[in-house]
Amino acid sequence: MEFGILNQSPILEGQAVALSIKDTIELAKKADESGYRRYYVSEHHNEPLAGTAPEIMISHLLAHTKHINIGSGGVMLQHYNPFKVAEQFQLMSHLAPGRVDLGIGKAPGGLHLSTTALRSGLKEEQPSFADKFKALTHFVNQTHTGEFQGLKTSPDTSNPPEIFLLGSSPDSAAFSARENVNFIYAHFISNDGQKLKDSIGAYRKANKAGKFIVALSVIVTDDKEIEAQLKEENVVYELHHESGKILRVNGKERAESTVAASDEPVKAKRVEADIIIGTQEEVLKKLEWYIQNSGIDELMFHLPTKNKSLRHQTIEALAPVQTIHKNPEINMAK
Repeated sequence: MEFGILNQSPILEGQAVALSIKDTIELAKKADESGYRRYYVSEHHNEPLAGTAPEIMISHLLAHTKHINIGSGGVMLQHYNPFKVAEQFQLMSHLAPGRVDLGIGKAPGGLHLSTTALRSGLKEEQPSFADKFKALTHFVNQTHTGEFQGLKTSPDTSNPPEIFLLGSSPDSAAFSARENVNFIYAHFISNDGQKLKDSIGAYRKANKAGKFIVALSVIVTDDKEIEAQLKEENVVYELHHESGKILRVNGKERAESTVAASDEPVKAKRVEADIIIGTQEEVLKKLEWYIQNSGIDELMFHLPTKNKSLRHQTIEALAPVQTIHKNPEINMAK
């Protein structure tokens, strides 16, 4: 089974953004040299994370790596024009044919203030996410039959980026399957095991050939004090809004700032962090279910620590695990 890395490019307190970007490049090189399949960078706004523009970060990372696929985890499509996004990623595919992944997210990538700024100047009546996503896939694959039929993102579209939808629900998985695109299930956000199983089932019911990737929070360490500290730092808070919306965020500080920025009453519920953490042997044992599950094609690791050496250590420790193959006699998808 092949593995990937999701890097949110954290910025240490008092650290220059340039140093976080340097760390992002070094981690990509480490993943590339270690044989990982994918390396994704995220989109977040007005937060202590360097990744505000994945399309720019990706183009830079492509120039600093040789084999690994570089992708967005993901582009928050609600803020952008689908044709422009398709053009950007098609251009990057010319820079590195076969190595560009276009990951699309439905979330805003930030709190109310940044979301308002990103959407200022747009028409109040915007197409639904589903409509924008369908338009994007048509632009990437040159399959438009309506008013944009024949419109090209490039004179040469022979190497389009591979599209992935990011989500954490059976509905998102089913939508992705119907649209015939790959799906990345963010288990590090929604750590509900039954929901994961339902999502695998929903995707495979409609799409047998697409890739189903599961993103997990993983750290390899022998230090039990570090293990306890990381579990506390990464406690998840479920924010229940009066309107019925439920938002999950990592960390007490982020939960408090989200509640303070909300324009409606919110109740916060603490949920223990779901991190696969321990020695290499312990982590491998916990990963076995995912590796042997016939409905899962790849795993992607979110490394929930700002400790640079610990992130590199985890990549090195899990690199050999990619040689483990599924046991055909085991079917754990049910």
